[in-house]
Amino acid sequence: MAEALDSLGINVGLLIAHIINLVLMLILLRVFAYKPILNMLEQRRERIAEGINNARRAEEALASANADREAILDEARAEAQRLIAEARTRAQEAANQIEQEARAEARRIVEEARREAQAEKELALADMRSQIVSLSIAAASHLVGQVASEDRQQQMVDEFFTALPPEAQGLTPPLEVVTAVPLTDAEKARIRQSLGTEDVTFVTDPSILGGVIVRGESEQIDASYRSQLADMREQLV
Repeated sequence: MAEALDSLGINVGLLIAHIINLVLMLILLRVFAYKPILNMLEQRRERIAEGINNARRAEEALASANADREAILDEARAEAQRLIAEARTRAQEAANQIEQEARAEARRIVEEARREAQAEKELALADMRSQIVSLSIAAASHLVGQVASEDRQQQMVDEFFTALPPEAQGLTPPLEVVTAVPLTDAEKARIRQSLGTEDVTFVTDPSILGGVIVRGESEQIDASYRSQLADMREQLV
């Protein structure tokens, strides 16, 4: 084989030396160049992978932060709406309370004015009572042709203003007694005693002229002079 190589002009020893050198060079390259390059490439790949992972984690963290931000904003908006609704509700409740208080105060003022007007009316009627009594007694004395005694005068007054019809005692309480003029406490007490109940309300109505009207739960007995005059008018027609 050596002769064949010599015939081709190839020096065997030199070829072997070149092969040895090539092998040595490959070994040296593998030891001193290839492995470091591979290590460097591996490290670079790992750094790239780590960077990609870091970027992905950063992106995920950003997305999570945005989601948290939106959640916080939504919660804040909901809380703001709740506070606004609560404030509106409280304002409406306050307005309603003020309106109710104003209405109640207006009713109180009107009721107080009515009571004062009724009191003034009854006071005026009470002042006129003595004049009415005097005129009534004078007219009665003129008709009978004699002056009535003091007891008879008082009896006439009682009969004119406070005489109860017997059937009034059968009414079911609560009762309402209407008279032409305000009654005294003693007269009210006598009427309560006659009716057999303390559940009696007294009302003044000058239009009945005299006598009384007694109202029960479902019926009334009208013994007023207004009613008697109306009956007389019908009989005369």
